[in-house]
Amino acid sequence: MEDEQRLGRGRYLAYQIIGIVVGLALIAFGVVAFFAGGGPFVAAIAAIGGTLAVIVSVVDLVRS
Repeated sequence: MEDEQRLGRGRYLAYQIIGIVVGLALIAFGVVAFFAGGGPFVAAIAAIGGTLAVIVSVVDLVRS
């Protein structure tokens, strides 16, 4: 039974790390979009979405 709990915890940890990586990628894409002339709205949406994804992932990671 402990192996199942450990496997579940490891999977959950992997999901949180993937969420942080995706959030950081969105922030980077937002910055690139802004400087490449993609428009401030597109850049803001990507940056805000990435920031929120990172925040949620870190909070879930700390709480678990």
